[in-house]
Amino acid sequence: MGRRLKIPEVEQMMAARPEASMEEVLEVFEVFASGTLKEEVYILDDVSGKRIAIAPTALKEKYRRPAPE
Repeated sequence: MGRRLKIPEVEQMMAARPEASMEEVLEVFEVFASGTLKEEVYILDDVSGKRIAIAPTALKEKYRRPAPE
């Protein structure tokens, strides 16, 4: 089972926790980018035993954290 979140809702969640990663805010193992999604983020509860999210590429890039050096 999964759920959908509208982009403004995700942006509001991210603004409330600016220090957190998108994975932390959405409480998922990993966020994957999709070039076809435009208006929603999909959260899937059981993909190979893990909870993941699929987000529009632009949104994922907007909140991407720099890789540790």
